[in-house]
Amino acid sequence: MKNINSNKNNDLVLKYLARGKRKAAPVYESPDTAENPYVRQGAHPDIVMRIWDEIGKSLPTDFRCLIYGTPALIHHKTGTIMAIAIGTQYGLLLSTESIQKARKAGARTHTKWSDGTDMNIDQALGQNWFFGGWFSDEVTWCVDIYDELEQTT
Repeated sequence: MKNINSNKNNDLVLKYLARGKRKAAPVYESPDTAENPYVRQGAHPDIVMRIWDEIGKSLPTDFRCLIYGTPALIHHKTGTIMAIAIGTQYGLLLSTESIQKARKAGARTHTKWSDGTDMNIDQALGQNWFFGGWFSDEVTWCVDIYDELEQTT
């Protein structure tokens, strides 16, 4: 796998994930290293299941990992982070081809957290990031970004 730190697409994502106490966690590790990766990683278990067991299962290889202790999907050849768990939500990197489809389906780039703060995911994580919303096409969108990344290798 290419080093995720050397992938410029990951700069903002890594900065976001390294905040607070999480920066003490390893940058990258297998989910098998965690005692219970579905429960003790700062995200709701349903979010982790959505990313790893539903969306991630559509990919030809197991792309599950923990980045700074956060459940994620990563493209192993390019090192590009494709999805992350964010507490009670999740973020997806979309291909150029999928962006309009996602917008039409209702995918958002903004959310208001329970503490009243706002997050603009494309400003926080970078271009082409959207919040997931259990849209039926998310699996297809994940395959689309995988295919787009495969073409760059």
